[in-house]
Amino acid sequence: MRRFLVGVLCLLPWGAVVPAAAGPRTPDEIIAEVRHHTARYLDIARAREDGFVQISGMEPRHGYHFLNASSPLLSAMYDAVSGIDLARPPMLLYVERDGQWQLAGVEYALPRKPDVNPLPGADWHQHEASCHYRDYRELPGPSARDCPPAHPVSGERFVLWHPTLAVAHVWAWYPNPAGPFAEENAFLAPYGGAAPETPGHAHARNPAEALYSQMTHRASGALLVVLGAVIFWEGRRARRFPLNAVSASIWIAFGVYLFATADPEAWPSGPKRFAEIFGDLSVLQHKLYALLLVAIGVIEGLRAYGTLRGGHARYLVPVIATLGGTSLFVHLHDGSFHLNAIYLQHAAMGVIAVGLGATLWLTRRTHAERILRWAWPSCIVLMGIVLLFYVEG
Repeated sequence: MRRFLVGVLCLLPWGAVVPAAAGPRTPDEIIAEVRHHTARYLDIARAREDGFVQISGMEPRHGYHFLNASSPLLSAMYDAVSGIDLARPPMLLYVERDGQWQLAGVEYALPRKPDVNPLPGADWHQHEASCHYRDYRELPGPSARDCPPAHPVSGERFVLWHPTLAVAHVWAWYPNPAGPFAEENAFLAPYGGAAPETPGHAHARNPAEALYSQMTHRASGALLVVLGAVIFWEGRRARRFPLNAVSASIWIAFGVYLFATADPEAWPSGPKRFAEIFGDLSVLQHKLYALLLVAIGVIEGLRAYGTLRGGHARYLVPVIATLGGTSLFVHLHDGSFHLNAIYLQHAAMGVIAVGLGATLWLTRRTHAERILRWAWPSCIVLMGIVLLFYVEG
């Protein structure tokens, strides 16, 4: 139920997929299938081990929503045939009392109501586009730009936005007087809803924020691995423009992607204005990193075209790599230093980037083209591998 699901959580499903055109199945068969695949999540610790993170407070008659980052939640947006994967529910619904968590059911989501209902009798209802905040509050909003930067009641910061979705529940682990596929479960009413927080109370980082950051880093890692392969291909033999500048286009596209997506609360995609970028050091650094990537793409493109030749121009990329790498050593989340896994991963990337800058400078100064042919893409791939396994928390 977050905006980033549209772009980064659309992995291919593995398991018992029930496409819209599949033959009818009985409710008992569907419930049995869901119970078979979710029995391990009766222990919430196992759900967390498998990547489920809390993304909502206690919603009356619904429960706490836990999202699986690797779910094929919105894969139908990129597929002509809508379907759901019973084996891998994107959302688990829990209730809690006195520290004891109980699995109540699962939730499936599609970008629109299916033409043929894959869950006989299920109530596919529309969840309006919404703005979400650090304290799990939400407000309706047609787009992220229309969301208030802070919740008008609690003052908590905007986290993410999600578009309109069609959702259906399967109450496989908790009886429901309205049926196993009803929208709400009246038997959960005694658990109440999310207790209103005192305005001004500071909340810790929402798990969805960490999840978004992790997926953005990993998507960047995948792009860098591809980029490294393209750079290696370009260096295998001399090619005429534009075949010698394919990587330049990828650098620019990568920078534009990072500029727009790294911080969902910030301009240009989020509700915060352009001027507010300069008031948040972490956001400002992300934007500058993105611009550095665009600059590398422009420089490499001009070099490939022949506009920049020799001289000091060949040292521009090494300088950019060194500056970007050095800044990673002071890239701090929430504005304070913590010697934790997040910082160590940024430091590792900083070492790679500084090493890349030094290698590029030495090889271009000594015209060691053979070393450059391997060192340049190898460092890019190494950086990509670090990002592919990036973890938050």
